Amino acid sequence: MRLAVALPVIGTTALALAVAWRKLQDAPLSVDYEQKLQVLLKRYKEQLLASPKRLAEVEAEFIAQMREGLASRTTVDGRRMMMLPTFVTRLPDGTETGECYALDLGGTNFRVMYVRLGPGRGEMAACDVEEVTLPREIYTGPGDKLFDFLASTLKSFIDRHQASASTSQPGDSSSSETAVTASASASSAPQRPLPVVGFCFSFAVEQSGLASGKLLGWTKGFSCPGVVGNDPVALLAAALFRAGRPCRVAALLNDTVGVLAAQRYLDSDTEVGVIIGTGTNACYVEQLTALTKWTAPPGAAAGGDGRTAVNMEWGAFFSPQLPRCMEDLQVDASSPHPGKYLFEKLLSGMFLGEAARRILFTVAKEIPGLLAASPAATAAAAAAAAAEDEAAVGEEAAAVAAGIPGRLATPGSLGSAALSAIVEDRTWGLRTTRKLLASELGVHAPSRRAAEVAKEVCTLVARRSAQLTAMALLAILRHNGWAKAVPPRPVTVAFDGGVYERFGAYRTMLSEEVSEQLGEAAAELRPYIRFVLSHDGSALGAAVLAAAAVTGEEAAAAAKAAANTA
Repeated sequence: MRLAVALPVIGTTALALAVAWRKLQDAPLSVDYEQKLQVLLKRYKEQLLASPKRLAEVEAEFIAQMREGLASRTTVDGRRMMMLPTFVTRLPDGTETGECYALDLGGTNFRVMYVRLGPGRGEMAACDVEEVTLPREIYTGPGDKLFDFLASTLKSFIDRHQASASTSQPGDSSSSETAVTASASASSAPQRPLPVVGFCFSFAVEQSGLASGKLLGWTKGFSCPGVVGNDPVALLAAALFRAGRPCRVAALLNDTVGVLAAQRYLDSDTEVGVIIGTGTNACYVEQLTALTKWTAPPGAAAGGDGRTAVNMEWGAFFSPQLPRCMEDLQVDASSPHPGKYLFEKLLSGMFLGEAARRILFTVAKEIPGLLAASPAATAAAAAAAAAEDEAAVGEEAAAVAAGIPGRLATPGSLGSAALSAIVEDRTWGLRTTRKLLASELGVHAPSRRAAEVAKEVCTLVARRSAQLTAMALLAILRHNGWAKAVPPRPVTVAFDGGVYERFGAYRTMLSEEVSEQLGEAAAELRPYIRFVLSHDGSALGAAVLAAAAVTGEEAAAAAKAAANTA
């Protein structure tokens, strides 16, 4: 009987303690601090989200800069869109065939791909993809080391694929073509044609041909010396030769061109390709006659449909009217390229988390106790700071001594993945956000109010990115006359990149922003705009364009031979 009576007592006591602890954690801020916090958050909202009037001014500047870039060569200063010709004058239509490899370097992760385009319209008969992470010492070290790493990875991928193909059984109908090819190659290895590679190189390149160009400048944290001003195709070809696996690099393109090409292979209504990932950029279909700074190769207009793909390099767009706060200036100042690619620093995944972290750091300084370090850590840091010369105490140590978590003061401690999880948190009491505040930023026993503030800040940063992306997309469509077409015609926008792919709330925000910015025309026009995720699109696009280039050359050679015979 005593045990039976004691158990409920113990259970009730434990519950009471849990409730008391929860109330302590969720204790409200003082009236003064809550009012100060509300003013602070209102200020950030006004700074980060542009009003309709201000957004219209930014859009007008965006369109003006597009047209200026189409008409004349642009100074490479990282503060204006370059509107680069891509030398793609025969846009994919789904009839391309052939097989090749692709190397897709678009950020700190890169992909290698094998693809075989089948005879059916938009048919992929075979596809194999591998993703590899670049070590920091590779993407910030010497340029030859970067290309040697890429070549070594591609060589291993090709070797594995060809070894696998050579063991396929001819009786297997699904791989009979591959098996016959492998068997024939095995009997005459020296005569095997070089593997064809499409190179998706997602940085600002001024192209001099479909498979040649020069790098204008690094972005996305890359800073390899010895590459800017040189031809990435030549560097890759040389590295492949050093690796013992020479290849024919048949196409050089940007990731956005790849996304556009890949989706056009599947859907001829595709007019725009957009990357929202580590970095950001866009490519769109433009009339050859509008790209007056570039002379198309002879026969381009006659052989195609009179249109080409333009690589915008929109990450370099800048306008004084862009919605920015003091923390954005800090993010820019601490970036690898201060004062450049400022639009990218407001949109891309590389900077979203850092902007939110810096804002939360400011909030922590303005509202003591909201985002606090543990008492033990604060006491230890204060004692250490007292023993040190004040000038020698770093920002992190000074923050902890002031009661702010050291990780909250540490650049890069909040990534875009954590930011998206906070924005999308629907757990009771924002439990997920609290856990992330503790694990990522070192906040001690974060309260519900702290979680609410973190979610509001992260949402503002993400919403601004979506708002500006929507503005840029609509600027493209208004520039090319889509918005005034009668009757309206369908247009597909192809997206790739981790932010768009993995951040569901971001996709919702982007759709909402497009509708809002269309204004009164939204009901009529929004249904004609289709957003499509083109996963691995940049790599597939590289393969499509490389296969198309080889097929086109073979067709031209056959036609010339037939003409000579006649």
